[in-house]
Amino acid sequence: MGEVVYERAYYYCPQCHRGAHPADAELGVSHHQTPATREVLALMGVLEPFEEAARRALPKLSGLNVSASTVQRTAEAVGEEVAQTRAAGQTFGPAVVWDWNRDAEGRKVGYVALDATAVPQQGPRAQRAEGRMPWVAAVFNPQPTHETVRRRRVWDARYVSGLMSLPDIGRQLRTECRAAGLSEVDVIVGLSDGGNGLENCLREAVAGLGPVEIAFILDFYHVSEHLLEFAQARWPEDAQARQQALESWRGTLKQRGGRSLYEELQALDLTPSPAPVREARQGLLGYLRNNLHRMDYPTYLARGWQIGSGMIESACKTVICRRMKVGGMRWRERGTTALCQLRALYRSETTLWTNYWARNPAG
Repeated sequence: MGEVVYERAYYYCPQCHRGAHPADAELGVSHHQTPATREVLALMGVLEPFEEAARRALPKLSGLNVSASTVQRTAEAVGEEVAQTRAAGQTFGPAVVWDWNRDAEGRKVGYVALDATAVPQQGPRAQRAEGRMPWVAAVFNPQPTHETVRRRRVWDARYVSGLMSLPDIGRQLRTECRAAGLSEVDVIVGLSDGGNGLENCLREAVAGLGPVEIAFILDFYHVSEHLLEFAQARWPEDAQARQQALESWRGTLKQRGGRSLYEELQALDLTPSPAPVREARQGLLGYLRNNLHRMDYPTYLARGWQIGSGMIESACKTVICRRMKVGGMRWRERGTTALCQLRALYRSETTLWTNYWARNPAG
């Protein structure tokens, strides 16, 4: 096909010294970019460092020759629009009820999870600033653990992310839960580590959505890390003893639950042990005591539920770290949330990205 040339009429106002292309609105042109160009720039900005996108990827893939600052401005502007839309309690596209998986008892189960990860920050005059911790929240539909035929690990997922308060990320997660049809499940499982406020945030995000049962599970591997810290304090020079104790304690958790492990550790005679060991045990007991209500691992496993928050920890890496924690990168607060939300949109089920551009092609 030959090249198609379209000449746009241009009007200049001598009083205000401004020009205009009236056809741009009809054509969807924004900031001198067509809708397709804007999407391509945003996509490359969300996938690659801005300089790499402008210098290498875009010319090769699309023939576009733009500056790194243009890629950055476009990606951040689109990300800000995504963030504003979500902050206003909206999502992208119509609600579609997922085909929720069933547990070992035949009940439909949906999952929510929440975590945070550090992102390096840049202060005034390009100075290094203290890092910030954007949240990553997800509603997802994992493959049942009891299935004998393995399919992809996660069937569906929707993410929200950014620098905001716990109530704000909870409200945005609730919007995505509604859109995914979480009200249609029989059980909601909330997964998180022992961080302050995480369980309450998830509880508020799913409250009143409809299921008969809501269960909150403490990430099994987070418990294991606390057990390892105590084992290292008790056997600082004996790696074999540490490993044997850790395997035994993990076995107790899976076979008899958190309360049994709590009682086992409480009964240990540490009278001859140094004060740091006794203090480490007290800290561990406090942690376990605060979380016993979500450590019934034998029941969770029997029902075929997930007991690890690996999915949300993986989301921290794939949504944020893979793009925003490349060596030498530092981000402004504004750009952090914009890119987090744009990455969250891109990493979610593909219909969200498609629906965003269908409803707002000019960005």
